[in-house]
Amino acid sequence: MAADESGGPSFLARLVLVLLGFAFLGAAWVWHQKDRDPKAARLIERVSGGRVRGGAARP
Repeated sequence: MAADESGGPSFLARLVLVLLGFAFLGAAWVWHQKDRDPKAARLIERVSGGRVRGGAARP
């Protein structure tokens, strides 16, 4: 990523990193909730292609 005159990362690079961080934290939270919340378990199962076993999504 390009650096600006001050030698730090550009605004766009920082924005992308912050958004990736929020996405990671959101995914970790949903993964943590999969045993308690059937919606979270179904979301994980749909995204993972059914590779996750256990959890509340099992009928």
